[in-house]
Amino acid sequence: MQRANHKKADQVTVRRLNMSAILKLLRERGTLARADLAKELGMTRNTASNIVTDLLSAGLVVETEFRRTGAGRPGLLLELAPNGGFAVGAEIDINRIIVIAADFNGKILWEQSAGISAAQPQDESIQLAERLVQDALNWGRGEGLNPLGIGLGLAGLVDSENGVLTYAPTLNWSDVPFKKRWENNFGIPVYLDNEANTSALGYHTYSDRSKARNLAYLSIGVGMAAGLMLEERLFHGSSGFAGQAGHMKIRTDGETCTCGDRGCWVTEVGITALARKAGLQSIDLEQISKALRDQDEKLIPVVDEMAEMLGLGIANLVNLFNLDTVVLGGAMRPVLPYMLETTKSVVDERALKQPRKNVRIKVSGRDNDSVFGAACLVLDAIMNDPVPLVRSLI
Repeated sequence: MQRANHKKADQVTVRRLNMSAILKLLRERGTLARADLAKELGMTRNTASNIVTDLLSAGLVVETEFRRTGAGRPGLLLELAPNGGFAVGAEIDINRIIVIAADFNGKILWEQSAGISAAQPQDESIQLAERLVQDALNWGRGEGLNPLGIGLGLAGLVDSENGVLTYAPTLNWSDVPFKKRWENNFGIPVYLDNEANTSALGYHTYSDRSKARNLAYLSIGVGMAAGLMLEERLFHGSSGFAGQAGHMKIRTDGETCTCGDRGCWVTEVGITALARKAGLQSIDLEQISKALRDQDEKLIPVVDEMAEMLGLGIANLVNLFNLDTVVLGGAMRPVLPYMLETTKSVVDERALKQPRKNVRIKVSGRDNDSVFGAACLVLDAIMNDPVPLVRSLI
């Protein structure tokens, strides 16, 4: 009996891996025929066809137009089913909450946002986020879609394995058990991670068609963190807190950081650093962007100096991880294009020749990488283990 149980478990594991491989290939390539799936993944046609049948029955894959590949009758193409379910993505930042609903293909179907303040009571902000999440769930169900889960991106130290926001310095929150609270509230799976990690995941999954293998997404705002995709997998470190790039020491005589130390990278690059260096009481990034476009003589030297410090830190990351792609994003995104060329020049000058040879440094083309990546946490969980949605295997 024990041997039979092991055999059944092994068969389910193999089918899970095969289903996952087919879903991921369809996400990457768009449409493929059964024969193409079998060939690309090294399966027999019969195996691929059986798995596709399971995925069709679960509503995760649909058949589309015919394609003629030879003298025989044309074959049906397959693609991910947009109505295979929807994922809710949420982001809680220092001054706003954004919630989206995305279909199984990653297309954003619904979005709402609301402003918050770090001075607000913690539970008031969380309850506002919960109302927006409930609105997203109500909308999706009203469209006849099945909710697959909720992903949450947070600015701070996140224990993603246990689903706890350990510490968010910009909000002054600590030990918030989001996963337990939201799964009890909403009755569906909840996944959370640091917002830089969700940004990296969202960018890598749907924006980077060249499919970088080793990528750092620098989320730059009031704080700074790096989402690291190493060998195409999110890197969390031994305790789940990797990527706190803003606290790399960049100067020995630098400003005091909110962490209590001196000379952290974030004291030289970011919104707070820009306000201090430019002598501004408050920052309107769109106005700063316009002033730079108009060649403001006061701001250009400040931004150039910040770009140099940004390049110095990136050079360290390139040397350390041999990255092929560095993406700049976050709240500072309106200003980052004016820093890009100087930053690249510093990396060319300061990084080792061999690691810097093929690295690409770019500004993200979208301002919602983090919340989109939060939805991708859900979609990736389904891609990695679709068995629970395939009724024939339960």
